Amino acid sequence: METIKTASFEYLISLAKEKPEGGYDFVLDGSSYHIKDVLEISQIADKHGYIVIY
Repeated sequence: METIKTASFEYLISLAKEKPEGGYDFVLDGSSYHIKDVLEISQIADKHGYIVIY
């Protein structure tokens, strides 16, 4: 049986930590990402198999 993962966009944004020099650090399922804009989070979550709820 396949597991379906869902997450709200607001929750995912709360995981992004703003960096003083600009951009964000974002960790999802143990993988770290350095992103410029929180709008990149949806694409990352999709790659991890999440259905993002807006």
